[in-house]
Amino acid sequence: MSRRPAAPADPTAAQHRLARVQVHNWGTFGGYHDLPVPRRGLVLTGPSGSGKSSLLDALAAVLVPAKNLRFNAAAQDSGGSDRARTVLSYVRGAYRRSPDPATGEISTDYLRQGATRSGIALTFASAEPAERLTLVRLFHAKASGAAGDAISQALILAEGDLDLDELMPYVASGIDRRAIRRDLGERLRLFDKYDAFAASFRRRLGLASEVAQRLLHRTQAAKSLTSLDTLLRDFMLDTPATFDQANAAVEQFSELRDAHASVVTAREQEQVLGPLADHDRTITEARAEQKRTSALAAAVEHHAQRLRLERLEVERDKAAQAAAALSAEVRRAALAEDEARAAHRDLAVARQGAGGAELGEATARLESAEHDLARAQDQRRSLAAALAVLEAEVPDDDAAFDELVQALGREETRIDQDLKALSEAEAALVVELERLRSRLAELRADAEQVTATGSAMPRPLLEARRLIAEAIGQPSSVLPFAGEVLRIVEGEENWRAAIEAVASGFARHLLVPDHLYRQVAQAVDSHRLGARLSYDRMLPVTAPSGVPADAVARKIEPVPGAGGARAGIGDGLADWLNAELLRRFDHRCVEDAGALVGIERGVTRAGQVKSSRTAHVKDDRRDLADPRTWTIGVDARDRLEQIAQEVSELRARQEAAEARRDELTGRAVALRSRRDACLRARETRWQDVDVTSAAARMEALRRRCERLREDTPELAELEARLEAAAQVEDEARENHVALRSRLAESEHLRDTRAQEAEALRERLEREEGESQTAPSDTPSLTEELNARFHAHGRHLGLDELAGVASAVTRELSREREAAVRRETQAVGAVERAMTQYAERWPVARGQMLPRIDYLPDHLDRLEELRRDDLPRHERRFAELLASQTRQNVGQLANEVRRAASQVRARIGPVNDALAAAEYSPGRHLRIEVAERRLPVVTDFLADLAAISTGTLDLAEETREEAEARFDRLRRVMTRLASSDPRDATWRTQVLDTRLHVSFTAVERDETGRPVNYYEGASGLSGGQRQKLVVFCLAAALRYQLTEADAAVPGYALVVLDEAFDKTDVAFTRAGLDVFAGFGFQLLLATPMKMLQTLEEHVGGAAMVTNNEEGSDSRLSLVLFEEIDGGSVPAGASGVSGVPKAAEAAEAAEVAGAPGVDAEAGPGPAAPGDGAAETGAAEGGEHHAADNPEVPDGDPDEPDLFSAMEE
Repeated sequence: MSRRPAAPADPTAAQHRLARVQVHNWGTFGGYHDLPVPRRGLVLTGPSGSGKSSLLDALAAVLVPAKNLRFNAAAQDSGGSDRARTVLSYVRGAYRRSPDPATGEISTDYLRQGATRSGIALTFASAEPAERLTLVRLFHAKASGAAGDAISQALILAEGDLDLDELMPYVASGIDRRAIRRDLGERLRLFDKYDAFAASFRRRLGLASEVAQRLLHRTQAAKSLTSLDTLLRDFMLDTPATFDQANAAVEQFSELRDAHASVVTAREQEQVLGPLADHDRTITEARAEQKRTSALAAAVEHHAQRLRLERLEVERDKAAQAAAALSAEVRRAALAEDEARAAHRDLAVARQGAGGAELGEATARLESAEHDLARAQDQRRSLAAALAVLEAEVPDDDAAFDELVQALGREETRIDQDLKALSEAEAALVVELERLRSRLAELRADAEQVTATGSAMPRPLLEARRLIAEAIGQPSSVLPFAGEVLRIVEGEENWRAAIEAVASGFARHLLVPDHLYRQVAQAVDSHRLGARLSYDRMLPVTAPSGVPADAVARKIEPVPGAGGARAGIGDGLADWLNAELLRRFDHRCVEDAGALVGIERGVTRAGQVKSSRTAHVKDDRRDLADPRTWTIGVDARDRLEQIAQEVSELRARQEAAEARRDELTGRAVALRSRRDACLRARETRWQDVDVTSAAARMEALRRRCERLREDTPELAELEARLEAAAQVEDEARENHVALRSRLAESEHLRDTRAQEAEALRERLEREEGESQTAPSDTPSLTEELNARFHAHGRHLGLDELAGVASAVTRELSREREAAVRRETQAVGAVERAMTQYAERWPVARGQMLPRIDYLPDHLDRLEELRRDDLPRHERRFAELLASQTRQNVGQLANEVRRAASQVRARIGPVNDALAAAEYSPGRHLRIEVAERRLPVVTDFLADLAAISTGTLDLAEETREEAEARFDRLRRVMTRLASSDPRDATWRTQVLDTRLHVSFTAVERDETGRPVNYYEGASGLSGGQRQKLVVFCLAAALRYQLTEADAAVPGYALVVLDEAFDKTDVAFTRAGLDVFAGFGFQLLLATPMKMLQTLEEHVGGAAMVTNNEEGSDSRLSLVLFEEIDGGSVPAGASGVSGVPKAAEAAEAAEVAGAPGVDAEAGPGPAAPGDGAAETGAAEGGEHHAADNPEVPDGDPDEPDLFSAMEE
């Protein structure tokens, strides 16, 4: 075959074509190898496993980004990468897989196992203008390490030719970038990042984009293409933008999801904190009510005294008016008495003058006797009244009276004894009532504590826990008592007394998570807790084995979910409790004491505990059958019912005690009345009450007066007049005395009331002065107290005021207690809400603690949520939902819908290229695109449409509609982001728009009439499939690499590994003609049987051989065109004569026996992993391609390729 000198007008002269390949320590190519490449292309041939693909992978290692690099792809049926081949395996020179002599395990053998250097250099050249550019990639592998990070590398772009072995000294012990820049900086550019390196050489070599790089790399494995669909979808069409759009949508959806989560969180926080406003009003109103009732109660006594002062002043004024009126009447009565006395005296003088002296004396004595009788009668009536109290009568004689006096003495002694007994009984009742009142107060405090905390544990323990929780800044719920998180196993309640006898002490233990232990210990040590507190640090504990089934531990269990419901404890609480119960309470439950004899530890149903062979205890200080003493698994509501029941019982006892006290008080009053009667009776003498003797004396004097009147008749008239005058005088005197008595009473009442009023006024003024403000000087308080007092009577007397004041005080006390209960309930609800908030959102709570004094902070947070956070989050959520549904979802849907039109647009230039080359004589191919209606895509578009429908009206969208739209969007985005294999398959089906179309290649004649249709590869032979695919591939490459106005692509190199292995000579030549017609330079790796067919389309051939072990690849090169316009490199020759050609082929065969390269060796071994750079492997050995001298010969004789095939 003769040389073909390039034509002066050759349009390929300006193309950048591969001119030279250099490798150093690459796979089984040990040392340095230099391979010239003709401008028309090169064929690499040789036995399987000799290293052909290793050279092609060297090109890929420089020309392809690492993320797209697939080594030995042609050897894989699917066109995928051989994972055993890596840059590191090539640098180290992996060449076979062999068993380890010691273990028998199969492992990889390397040619270079120590620190290793390696390099690849590719030189591209253009003829017009004459330019050369060398691309270099240097590697250095550390002495140890088989991972990718064991390799360092450098990327170099050099103008002109650059010998690779010139650079290798700079990689001897690592890549010395500084030295390279120092020594060779003017000739080359050193890159640290591949992207910058690739951008630079793409610009120089005429590669339009990274897409072209990827397509060229895919072309290397074109052998694996067996289908038109595979070619067009995987090789020609890029990954559609839908994947990036979906990824962007998924990524941006996280922002929407976070916004929605913020909305949900804000709403949930608002729901938790929302009731606080009502509770705050309740608390405020209850406290105001307490303050008001307390103020009223404090003012009741003062107000009653004010009312008393008013009543005193009214009575004083009335008494003063009555005294003034009576004073005048007294003066008139005194004058009338004086006049009556004077008239009586005048008549007495007249009677005396008429001889009535004796009668006068007798009359005077009679009057005295009458007075004595009246006095005796009064004394007798008083005595009779006193004796009536004692159920006795006045005696008739002095002897009986003496006996009565003695009996009264004895009665008085008995009464004193009874009064003493009553006093002692009443004192005992007072103590009992005080004890009942104290217990009721304790129960009221217990009820308030249970309501506030939701716990049935004793109040002192709860208060101690509250102090500790406040000190460590945690909610009380993180420090449970054991009894709060334990319960009796269902069906074991009949053992409650035994369980309480053993485990009630542990139930009162505070459980402290390990991470809070130090804080709790410090808080306990620095506070006076007011209670005996035991607490347990919850360290990991191992449950003992062999605990019997009837043990106490088997009858107690953790409350389900107790740990998860308490922030800072976690789900491990139940496990810890179970282990601790088994460790502490392996006591067997037995019926009676007899069963304790044969066991080590046990407890009877009655509560007797045996803790060892010798120690027994039974604690009857509390009634184990009384639910009020239980500590394990007691519900707060049950404890409140128990408290209410006990309160009811205590109040009944209190009422009975008060009734008994009232009864004793009544009896004491009656006894004191009898004692007073005894005293009055014993102070009376018989002569003071002897009415009979006084009446007899008066009767004797009356008869004497009558005899004297009968003896002196003339005195009868005077006596009658004197008697009448005496009567008038008596009446005047009695009237005067009565008036004076009334006057004295009125004056006494006036003075008494005036004194009382003055003293009371002074006391009130003194009290008001001391307190600066009278307790009831507020008009509203005074008005309300007036109303309350008037409710008990419009006109209250002085003696009624004290009772009414007590009644009003009791009313106010009841109202205050009701307000306290309302406040307690509201405070409990507030603290529970704040605790829930702190547990669910510990970060959001900040410095706020779940205590009532932090209620204003929580209300501020609630106001902030309602005013700022929730509207802001809802607004941001609405905006993001609108933008993502309008932009991401809408754009994604549009992109999916436009799949067919976009593919047609991409296929158009390919069809233009196909129109320029005949597929067969007189016929051309044209690719037609049809849309595939896939149900999964239809459903996907329906979902996207539902999400994006009405997005222009999102401002008017209701919350429910927005939530429904978000839920649908979330389902789609979740599936798009899922790694589940089914979802991944679905994602590919809906997003890979290349799958949404099908391709048909139509073969048309010169008139445009279709003569054949090709769908996929069905029904075609292997050669027909390869021909079809190669034609379309060449057209696709021309479209990707050729500028719009250019006849040929600026970058010409196309690498094909093992291509045309299934086509016949005609099909192969037709395919190669297409590549040649489109202006491509081919670098082919192919079996030797294809050499004769390929000779017309390349400018040389290189035989790759290897030794029997597959550890030493060699190159033999034959050129049959001039290099760089006529020069032939040293060691190479042009081709003309067959004898030399045959000789060269024979020499090529002898150069190295076929070996087993890792590319074809057994197992997953990778070629290129090698031994340390020692000995011959790195001894500076250079291998230029061996080229036999072949003299010019007859063109009609068989060519080199024929000879090599032979």
